[in-house]
Amino acid sequence: MKGPCKFFSLGFFVFLALGFGTDEVSSYKILMVFPSFSPSHLIVASGLLKGLAKKGHEVTMVSSYPQSKPVKNYRDVVLPLDKFDKDAIMADMVKNAGQQFQMITKMPEMMKMSYDIANETMSNPEFRKIMEEESFDLVILGIFANQFLAGLGYHFKCPVTVMSQVQAVYMTSELVGNPVSLASTSTVFLGYSGRMTFMQRVKNIFAGVLEMLMTQLLLRPYDRMYYESNFPPDKYPSFDESLRNVSLVLVNHHFSQGNLRPYVPAMVEIGGIHIEDETDPLPKDIQEFLDSATDGAVFFSFGSNLKSSILPQHKLNAIIKTFGRLKEKVLFKWENDDLPNKPDNMMIGKWLPQRDILAHKNIKLFVSHGGMGSIAEAKYRGVPLIGVPFFGDQMGNVAVVAEEGWVYQLNFDDLTEETFSEALKEVLTNPKYGDIARTRAQLYKDRPQSALETANYWIEYVIRHKGAPHMQSHAVHLNFWQNNSIDVIAFLFAILLIFIKISILITKFVFRYLKNRLFPKHKKQKQL
Repeated sequence: MKGPCKFFSLGFFVFLALGFGTDEVSSYKILMVFPSFSPSHLIVASGLLKGLAKKGHEVTMVSSYPQSKPVKNYRDVVLPLDKFDKDAIMADMVKNAGQQFQMITKMPEMMKMSYDIANETMSNPEFRKIMEEESFDLVILGIFANQFLAGLGYHFKCPVTVMSQVQAVYMTSELVGNPVSLASTSTVFLGYSGRMTFMQRVKNIFAGVLEMLMTQLLLRPYDRMYYESNFPPDKYPSFDESLRNVSLVLVNHHFSQGNLRPYVPAMVEIGGIHIEDETDPLPKDIQEFLDSATDGAVFFSFGSNLKSSILPQHKLNAIIKTFGRLKEKVLFKWENDDLPNKPDNMMIGKWLPQRDILAHKNIKLFVSHGGMGSIAEAKYRGVPLIGVPFFGDQMGNVAVVAEEGWVYQLNFDDLTEETFSEALKEVLTNPKYGDIARTRAQLYKDRPQSALETANYWIEYVIRHKGAPHMQSHAVHLNFWQNNSIDVIAFLFAILLIFIKISILITKFVFRYLKNRLFPKHKKQKQL
């Protein structure tokens, strides 16, 4: 082949490669509003946005914690939370660590704070400017007691997606009409796994009904109040209509973590979305410390919200003394510059890159508070864990994975030198914990698509199909009484009562009739 023919042929193949050989991908503008005082929650949420930005979409994150390094196509809008004393709240939580009932009594206070944070976001001048001047193809909401933000979908005239940091709960399930199967699936807060016993089902029904009532009677009034103050009724649809505009709920969970649930198409699991096989390089001092741990290393962190420095002194002393007796090295998350009585085998750090640390070959054990993100990262890396839960969903999270066999559960109230030493010895010397952790890691990672690919697909799907109304369950259009068939049950009960009443009247009539026919009364003769 020579001359013009050769040139034409080469150009033809280049045309095919550039034109027909690639799929056209539209670039969308996506806004995520994530009002939260928890940096760890933002790690999961930003994992989603980074993936979307990598695909070429223009993403905007409205939160209180910016990325440490700039990301292409990713814009941070940072709104500080100066009015909220997180340390005081956490210190109060530590006093009641692991006590689920007392945590329930604290829920109104926690919910009120979440609403106030979201309301502060809405009233921030920088965010109001975004609302006035910009447009978006999709709004993603980080939901925790702030569902009134769903009005942003109508403001920007676009679909709404919700990202939940925990397993499916009633608050998020009702947004897309997802069924709540209390007979077979434990509530997040109880944390039962597998088949529940009769008494467990009794407790689960009670907890589930309590969760529904709290949502309807406690949260809804706040939601309506904040919604109407931010989205005036004369300009926006009702609060109930705004909730029906939610097209998709992304759940930070995976079925291999237990607590299997039925899902409608609009509820999608994306557990582990922020974790990648490829890790970032560790800081030089941490890398050298872990590389030198020839007997292995233990990683200790109670997450981004609960500082180790606010632990009661006697508990902290027990932890430090026990760690000091180990042959393994200990990497300890500590928020102050110095740690009194720090043992020689310990290194402290104010902020430690947890996902990358857990990937180091010498990490033999992770001591954690049992947050969903921490459990997911430990499971993904196949690292055994000692779970010391404090509040919220942590008790249920730890209880479920403890039953799987790769996690040792230790209640904070029971933590002493003796109990902590026993826990460390059990997990570090018993090979079953590591074996089960690695098996569970294989289950967790064995998926047709990664969590990020799954999330990207469904988000683009919702945008492509203008909110994907064909995916919406009819349950979304039913109120609480209708969706739980309470109106039908009441109707049938009323019919039954009427039937019983009529049956009783008929029975009485027939009885009297037969009695009068079979046993007629003899008239008394008149006395002369």
